[in-house]
Amino acid sequence: MDKEASMVQRAGYWLKCPVCGGDKFWHREAQLNTRMMTLFELDWLNPRGDCYICETCLHILWFYSEDEQP
Repeated sequence: MDKEASMVQRAGYWLKCPVCGGDKFWHREAQLNTRMMTLFELDWLNPRGDCYICETCLHILWFYSEDEQP
């Protein structure tokens, strides 16, 4: 996770927390696991997502990773 929270822009929009209105977030990546891939122990093939955690209230915003193709 990023050490300092910062303002984040996605698809040309600045993020704002829908809960508290905060505008600074920490970033981390997360694996988007599926049952089928887990069943066959292929979790590493699952797509990744971007999580932005609000500095003020800790609400998490999830986005499909910009590096992944849906």
